[in-house]
Amino acid sequence: MATRADVIVAGLGAVGSAALYQLARRGVRALGIDRFAPPHTRGSSHGDTRITRLALGEGAQYLPLARRSHEIWRELEGATERTLFRAVGCLVYGCAADQAAAHGSGDFLQTTIEVAARHGIAHEVLDASTLRARFPQLRIAADEVGCLEAGGGFVHPEACIAAQLALARQRGARTQTDERVLDWRASPAGVEVTTDRGAYAADHLILAAGAWLPALLPELAPHARICRQVMFWFLPAGDAAAFAPEHLPVFVRLPDRRGEMFYGFPAIDGAAGGIKLATEQFARSTAPDDVAPRVSDDETAAMYARAAPHLRIGPRCLRAVACKYTVTPDFAFVVDHAPQSARVWFASACSGHGFKHSAALGEALAEIAIDGRTRFDLSPFRLQRFA
Repeated sequence: MATRADVIVAGLGAVGSAALYQLARRGVRALGIDRFAPPHTRGSSHGDTRITRLALGEGAQYLPLARRSHEIWRELEGATERTLFRAVGCLVYGCAADQAAAHGSGDFLQTTIEVAARHGIAHEVLDASTLRARFPQLRIAADEVGCLEAGGGFVHPEACIAAQLALARQRGARTQTDERVLDWRASPAGVEVTTDRGAYAADHLILAAGAWLPALLPELAPHARICRQVMFWFLPAGDAAAFAPEHLPVFVRLPDRRGEMFYGFPAIDGAAGGIKLATEQFARSTAPDDVAPRVSDDETAAMYARAAPHLRIGPRCLRAVACKYTVTPDFAFVVDHAPQSARVWFASACSGHGFKHSAALGEALAEIAIDGRTRFDLSPFRLQRFA
């Protein structure tokens, strides 16, 4: 006979760990299953830091999720006495007159400014001379403009996942790791999940398997691509203290005729730990298990060539790691119930900007599983928009 739970969560990364925690804190019998042992380096939620911000160039439809996620991380910090979220500020900048599209937004910078102004988010719009004076670590061109959000910053993804899983277990949730979900089946009576170890039954199922989700949900597969991404840590040049979190916010330089988008973080572990930098690529797709972990010298050289004209760094790269994005054609999320059953809800693909919203997405999915509804408006993220 299949082991039974009230809710099964398949995938315990960013969203899945959040959902399991929210289910457990509400007293639900919850079972989490993951093919690895999260937090791990096989998915999309590793690399020490992820940017978070409320002034969202992707659009105001994401704001309630980001705002609530900030609240949840502070609650988790209180419960675990761990630092999860650091509000060091977030600077989004670039050439105001010559921007390429980013994350599905035709004018990411202007949308960032408008969202901040319309929703009362503390921010400053800075011209080139002010940017140069305030942030000498950056090489600012004369035609660049920035939006600095004081309450933005970064979260530690591995620590967030570990904290939510630990608290979920403390509240009675069960987790089974290194176990692969093979299939699921819904009926009017409930949901059955088959893994490479056994079978499980529940009233509801939450699918949060990241890059492996399209294999479990064929309806999503035509609208989701897996793209390998790389993160690098370069030594700063000049005054190392200037790159500390007290002096340098997280930053996003938007794409234009001079180069592609890249983003970065202050030297959170001191100058010897380097400055984390990354860009995004969507030209090449891969299968989730075929993402090459090794970062080549050519990739490192290309990242340095992209960033060095805009940032005072040296050519030495201390380390580099690969991760993966699961990306939709419009770079927006897909959060919906499975076409076969309203007992089964899923969250993916988050298209490279999901972690900042993950804590609230997990809460939304838990609310739906328990109450059949959520306080969050998920209608912009329905799968049917691709029909």
